[in-house]
Amino acid sequence: MTIRNRLVMSPMETMYGTPEGLPSPRTRDYFAARARGGVGLITVGATGIDPRHPETPGGLHLGTDDAVAAHRAWWRRCTSTGPRFSRSSCTPDPTVWARSCIG
Repeated sequence: MTIRNRLVMSPMETMYGTPEGLPSPRTRDYFAARARGGVGLITVGATGIDPRHPETPGGLHLGTDDAVAAHRAWWRRCTSTGPRFSRSSCTPDPTVWARSCIG
């Protein structure tokens, strides 16, 4: 990956997502402003894998097709001004969902 400069935004949890864990207009505007401001690499914080267990209220997830589509649309909007995106994934649920994980 080529990054346009050395400005990197560390991952942080904004809690700006919708109750369904999707990027809200506030989420999109927040990251778009940083993209327009010249950040070369934006790292989105605490993105859940399982929508049943959000990291925080208003936290984002990638656990459904709708969520993936919403994130793609959001990233396209922000990357049109030049930055790259990376993501900090999390799985806050301690429940074991597969018997094979129990040993």
